[in-house]
Amino acid sequence: MSKAIVLGADIGGSHITTALIDQEQGTLLPGSWHRERVNSGAGADEIIHSWGRVMKRSLEAAPGVYRVGIAMPGPFDYDAGVSFIRGLHKYDSLYGLNVKDLLADQLHTEAQYIQMANDAQCFLQGELLSGAAKGYQDITGLTLGTGFGAAIAEGGIAREARYFEMHFLESTAEEYFCSRWFIQRYKELTGEQLANVKEIAADVQRTPDAMLIFHEFGSNLALFLSELRPVPKVVLLGGNIAHTYALFSPSLQDKLDACGLQITFVLSALDERATLFGAAGIA
Repeated sequence: MSKAIVLGADIGGSHITTALIDQEQGTLLPGSWHRERVNSGAGADEIIHSWGRVMKRSLEAAPGVYRVGIAMPGPFDYDAGVSFIRGLHKYDSLYGLNVKDLLADQLHTEAQYIQMANDAQCFLQGELLSGAAKGYQDITGLTLGTGFGAAIAEGGIAREARYFEMHFLESTAEEYFCSRWFIQRYKELTGEQLANVKEIAADVQRTPDAMLIFHEFGSNLALFLSELRPVPKVVLLGGNIAHTYALFSPSLQDKLDACGLQITFVLSALDERATLFGAAGIA
């Protein structure tokens, strides 16, 4: 098997997506793409077993692949493979554990063949290589989904930005720019519990409060961006919440105008594939 083939894995707050990536061709190997939901509140053994099971399904598409690149949310010691995620409503049971070693046992390989990096960093790097950010040298990437991720590219090279832990309004940025905020805000305004942002978006015609939530989100995002130093000139948006850009962009632009700011927004062209390509690249 060619050394250009690498297993890429995108680990999110509620899912894992894996595929074999041919780095010479810049393509996913047919039949190797798999995605499953993961209970991020489960015990460490269950989580590691779930991840390993999906990775092995992708590896079955091309026996002999041994290099693995994994995109992981932070905080995390990516070189050592140790998780420091705690108090973020996901993967608390992995705190202090060497995830790289545990996955190496699951995959029957050596930890040296597993490389890890921040998920938002991988997402931005993938889009810089062959997605919506191609051609940009300096750009900020935000992933809006189960959690809030951020990365900054300078000279075309992406690095992690720990915006999730920044103080914002009455808490941290993580609490305002994730699916959990939408669900909680919807329940506060309507008394109803919906499962995700997609369901709330589908409800905007029936419930005025649903539209109000997207207006609040856009305004909050603009305020947050206005507080960054330096304020980014170009922002790439990805993650499931970015699919609702048409709903929150009017208030986003209105608030930026009120702040006297001009920011260009670019939407992800590759979605999860960007993170997989970026993850494979680090391996």
